[in-house]
Amino acid sequence: MGRRSDQAGTFELLAKLPQQVVTLARLEYENAKREIAQKAKRGGIGALAIVVALFFLFWAIAAFVAAAIAGIATVWPVWLSALVVGVGLVLLAAAAIFAGIALIKRGIPVPEDAIGRVEEDLGAMSEVRFNASAAPQAPQTDRAPRAPSMPKPGEEGNWR
Repeated sequence: MGRRSDQAGTFELLAKLPQQVVTLARLEYENAKREIAQKAKRGGIGALAIVVALFFLFWAIAAFVAAAIAGIATVWPVWLSALVVGVGLVLLAAAAIFAGIALIKRGIPVPEDAIGRVEEDLGAMSEVRFNASAAPQAPQTDRAPRAPSMPKPGEEGNWR
């Protein structure tokens, strides 16, 4: 039974495989670059919004600090009320720093989609293994087992 003219043979498919793998790797690289660029752009816009908010927050905090010191100064001496407000601000700053570090670590742009696709591609390629059972092998010794090798021209072997 002959092969239909619109179907590629095994050797034709194997000849196309290296170029297809290179094309797949190039496309996944481009996808990863695009994904990182999108995530970095969103991160940059978010950072700009935070900078603007911090500018206004700086002046608001100054006003609140002055109001807190003046309010507490009605009960305690001014120096003691300023000390209490200063310690409270240092504690708030420490909490904000720790929260910011945690958010930055969690927000590092990683191209998860592209990595997932590459892992799937590698998994699919690892299923293609050379079956060297057709070729006789030398007896095994105490050394590590030999990995199957590619058939040389004219030798038998198959892919599965």
